[in-house]
Amino acid sequence: MGETTAPATAITDWGTYDVVVRPRAALVRSTALSIVFSAVPLAVALVWVSFPLQIWAVLASVVVVLGGLVGLLFIRLRSAFVGLGPDGVTVRGVLTPRWTVARDTVAGVVLATTFGSSVDRTSRELVALDVEGTRLFRMRADVWGDTGLEQIVDGLGVQVTELGRPLSTREFSRRHPAVRTRRR
Repeated sequence: MGETTAPATAITDWGTYDVVVRPRAALVRSTALSIVFSAVPLAVALVWVSFPLQIWAVLASVVVVLGGLVGLLFIRLRSAFVGLGPDGVTVRGVLTPRWTVARDTVAGVVLATTFGSSVDRTSRELVALDVEGTRLFRMRADVWGDTGLEQIVDGLGVQVTELGRPLSTREFSRRHPAVRTRRR
């Protein structure tokens, strides 16, 4: 009862899931374009400026390591998914390992519209809770898209509590403290 380990299937084996939600294509595209059009010229400029100082080798090494880390994060972004199968919900986030929650432990879902420092930038959030109200997993529409959240809600078929008005992320966390930490 609780968190279980993921089945030993390949990440690209989508056949084991009824619903698969991937990060929004626009997010992946904008991330790639941001890297190409801002980080690459900046890295080249830094290495070029470092030639007279005779530290170009050190700086070039730092740029290559940072480039490798960014490439790894981009690969993780492209392979992230939430899969809804007959027995569980598998989540592989950008910065989190792949893990599965037994589907029968999901008792309800809270849907909320939240905003950070600006009321103009709102985002919908889905938080799945167990019977005790402990968070099982969380999804944000700015990563997974509104359609992705709706697919998961429809696929789970559990009680949905939709909060009527937008809340700040701080207020949302204060009213629903279980959304901050995930059950281990």
